[in-house]
Amino acid sequence: MGRKQKNIIETNKPFSLRVIYAGGGMYEVVFAYQEIRLYQPLSDEQYREYRKLCYLYPVRAKSYLLGFINFEGTPYKRSDFRFIGKDDEPTEGIIALWQEIEKGL
Repeated sequence: MGRKQKNIIETNKPFSLRVIYAGGGMYEVVFAYQEIRLYQPLSDEQYREYRKLCYLYPVRAKSYLLGFINFEGTPYKRSDFRFIGKDDEPTEGIIALWQEIEKGL
């Protein structure tokens, strides 16, 4: 049992992933794990897709961002990191909220 627990801890690496406004209408994905910080610019189209997913499918939104991170030059690869969880289908209220927000973007 102890060995199984150890494997779970090794494969579920705690990391940080967020989007920051870089100025001039540009956004960046920031990935942080231990001593590693990686930045990846997002196009306007990619940022809008991320915002849409945040409201409708939050877990999918995080995975979408993680897919942009380039792990080249690090000891890690994309498959080393994942989000645990499952998105529920968005409710009519959430869909309506997103449609209102989308008009303002």
